[in-house]
Amino acid sequence: MNNKLKKELELIRYVRQSVLKLIKGLNAEQLNLVPERMKNNLIWNLGHMIFTQQMLCYQLGGLQATIDIPYFEKFAPGTLPERFIPENEIQKIITVFTGAFEQLTEDALSGKLEAYQAWILPFGITIDNIEDAMITNAIHEGRHFGVVISLEKLVTANRP
Repeated sequence: MNNKLKKELELIRYVRQSVLKLIKGLNAEQLNLVPERMKNNLIWNLGHMIFTQQMLCYQLGGLQATIDIPYFEKFAPGTLPERFIPENEIQKIITVFTGAFEQLTEDALSGKLEAYQAWILPFGITIDNIEDAMITNAIHEGRHFGVVISLEKLVTANRP
């Protein structure tokens, strides 16, 4: 694995660990709350980061996803939280949030992702290989990390 790919994995790991630290101790109501003037909630953002990582780093590059795609489609781009997600599902999402990243790291280290096939983003930029996909994923996760920071502040603002 090249140094560029290692750096992207470091960045994604940092974001994922930081997100988990931010939401630690929040209850199901807080994780599901869509604050005023916002379109989604904390748990939707985790599901969305999982789904998008799988699309960018696996499926759109012609590789088999490592998660339950039908379950996580409700977090696809363009979706909004559709229902209250109970604690047992929240724990599943958090487990997959960590596990999917660990699997991605393992697959990158083993060379499994070298079979990645090029594809074009909707706005015309070509994703030629797994390195491009990881960069795109890191940018995406960084954007959602900012959203998670804002949401966490909003849902804990009235907490004693």
